Formats: sequence, C-alpha cells, structure tokens
Amino acid sequence: MGETLGDDHDIARLRRWNFDGAIPAETYARLTADPAFPAAARALAANMLAAADADKTLEGIFKDAGRYVAALGAISLHVTGGLTLPRLKALCVAFGFSSAGRARALLNYLLYLGYVELFPARRRGSPARYLPTGRFVSAWRRHLRAALEAAAVVEPAVKRVLDRLDEPDIFNAVVRIQSEGLLEEARAADPDMAVLRAFLNHHAGIQLVWLILSAPEEGFPPRRPVAIALAGAARRFGVSRIHLRRLLEAARDAGLLRYLDDGTIVLQEKGRAEIEFLYANQIIRLLIVAAKTLAERPELAIGRAPTLLTEIAGPDGNSD
Repeated sequence: MGETLGDDHDIARLRRWNFDGAIPAETYARLTADPAFPAAARALAANMLAAADADKTLEGIFKDAGRYVAALGAISLHVTGGLTLPRLKALCVAFGFSSAGRARALLNYLLYLGYVELFPARRRGSPARYLPTGRFVSAWRRHLRAALEAAAVVEPAVKRVLDRLDEPDIFNAVVRIQSEGLLEEARAADPDMAVLRAFLNHHAGIQLVWLILSAPEEGFPPRRPVAIALAGAARRFGVSRIHLRRLLEAARDAGLLRYLDDGTIVLQEKGRAEIEFLYANQIIRLLIVAAKTLAERPELAIGRAPTLLTEIAGPDGNSD
C-alpha cells in the first residue's frame, strides 16, 4: 500500500519529534499551542482510566509511580539484555521513583501478579534472570496502545506504529525507546513539583488525577468545577473515601486546587500550569517514541500490512 500526499505530510510532521536530550521550551509551546492538544491530553487521561478499569491487575501497576517504573523496567530490561534484580535496582535508582531496596519488593509484586517468572536456567555465580509472562506483555501492549492512541490525536502518523504494535520487534523497540525517554525525563524532572508530591507518589493518586482530567470540557486542564463522587471513586480505585479526601486536602494545601463543600473541584492556576506541563511532557515523550520507532523501522512509513506475530522477542531477537 503506497502513501498518499496526506500520508507524506503526516509522516513528515511526526518525524519532527525525533530528537534526543531535554525537551526545549519551544517544543512545549508548540505542542500546547496545537488545537489538538486539549483533546489529546483528555484522551490520555481517559484512556489510562479505561485501561485500569478493564484490567484490575494492570490497575495495580498504575497505583503509584514506583510500581509503574518497576513494570516498565521489567519489560525494557528483558529486551535490552535480561531482567535481573541487580539491573532492576540500578534502573529504579536511575529513574528516581523508588529505592534499590524497594526494587526487590516490586519484583516480588510482579511475581505475585503473574507478570514475571523465574527463568529456569541459571549460570553458576550469575544473578537469577526473570522473564515477562505473556499476560504481562499483553497488558503492557494494551497500555501502550491506549497511550499512543492519545498521541495520535496530535500526530495521526502515530497510527503507523499502532498498526504494527503486535509485532515483537516493533513492540520491543517501543518499550526500549519509552524506557530511554522516561530515564531522560527523570534526569530533568523537578522533584519538588507539587502535583508529584500530592498525587503521583501516593496510592491511587494518579487515578484520581485521571478522573479529574477526563471530565468533558473544550480546554485543558479544566477551568470549570469538576464533580467527584468520592464514594464511587473509592470503590472504583479500591481505596477508602478518607484516603481520597486526604489526597485532595494535600493538593489543596499545596495550592493546586480548591475542594468545595458541594464535592466539586476547581483547579487553581498553579495546578493547571503543573498539570499542563506534565501532560505536555507525556505526550511529547509518546511522540518521540513513535518518531524514533519510525526512524529505526522505515518500512512503517510504507504502510505494510501487520503480521500475526504476538509473542515478545528476547534480547537476542528470538521469542521466549
């Protein structure tokens, strides 16, 4: 299937996002000025919320930043040399979201979920190696698909990667580039951002943010009051109403929002600015992933029909 003039234009636009290093301020400005950005950001929040609702095991991974990093690390280490506890410890420390000590607990959590399993063969003196299970790979692929679909709202050519995401080599490239991008982001991130302290590093905090941001409104983040039913949200996220109220109170005290007596939430300018920056960063990173995957696999620009392969390939390029 050949390209049309529209395809050529979309692919050229996507290639603009292929760059390394810190994200320049003008790149943030370019994205947030794009008329498609508000819809893409809302879609990202809504898609992640739907993915968590559809898979309660995956929802557990989304509960806090440390769990998410461990899951991403497990997949990315597998495709870049092998998943071992020492490598996962080093990666968790590099990301800055969890300590080396917590890495063991996170690996045990992945074992408990049935997301990784011990590789039966082991060389004398070498650390134990773990493998992502098919269940984990399928869940992570669904998560990536949901995220990239949001990025495709800004750059339709992202669909070229989405159409081939079931192929092991494409999936592995996306995972590796995603991990590299998150590591770059961690180096440049401001650990004192109030939205990180109030939400992302707390149990179910990110889900509460998704719920607030997925409210239908033309702009992003929402300016109008957002109604949150704490009882329903608590049941949905598997936490107590008291826990969610404490998260909102901490966000209020940090100047991120006003929590009104009628149960509605109004984001303050500080909250809107930090959330816009955070979501612009996430969408840019997704666009970089798609653009770099396209650069590594130029046949994606041709639009070849996807294959039926679904298994993840190991670091040697073979399926485990």
